[in-house]
Amino acid sequence: IEGEMLESYYPGLGEISTKQFIAKMPMMSSVVNEMVFLQCETEEDAAKAAEILQDRIDYQVGDENNPGGAWYPESIEAWKQGQVIRQGNYVAMVASAEHQTAISEAFNALFA
Repeated sequence: IEGEMLESYYPGLGEISTKQFIAKMPMMSSVVNEMVFLQCETEEDAAKAAEILQDRIDYQVGDENNPGGAWYPESIEAWKQGQVIRQGNYVAMVASAEHQTAISEAFNALFA
């Protein structure tokens, strides 16, 4: 995910100074599988990135005032399980219907 799509999905994330950055998702799929991993220059940038990524999850889930981006019940449930994980200057957003726990645990294990 880059360029206009990056800015559309994660407004402001492209402006954060990073040492490492990767954002991936399938272009067409009914299965939620969206991941972002980054190493920020500062802890302040990491906090801002975590907020932007949480906004993405919140938007996809929606609420009574916002129908959300994930329209199907299975997709909404997968997004509800999505996580933003922060370890110092490292931030991950994992929203994966099939591999949520394994990916989140593997990321956290890097810092154990």
